[in-house]
Amino acid sequence: MNKVANHVINILLGVITIGFSLFFTWGVMAFGPEGNMIMLALPFVVSLIWSVVYYLQVKFNSVKNFILLLFVELTLFYIILSLIDLN
Repeated sequence: MNKVANHVINILLGVITIGFSLFFTWGVMAFGPEGNMIMLALPFVVSLIWSVVYYLQVKFNSVKNFILLLFVELTLFYIILSLIDLN
């Protein structure tokens, strides 16, 4: 896969997911019930997952690995978001 396309897709995905997690965390902390301190870890976890997957995609630069790791990354984000309990 073209290295430029790999970087562009990964950086855009990182900006979107980290920005969404920061916005979501702010919303829960500002308007959610008391005691949701675990939400402070959400941006860190999302940043960590994105960083590891980005490093692996750059290290193993092929279309097959790119698609596989992108699928794994999106699956992990879905699992994290589905585990959040706002009650």
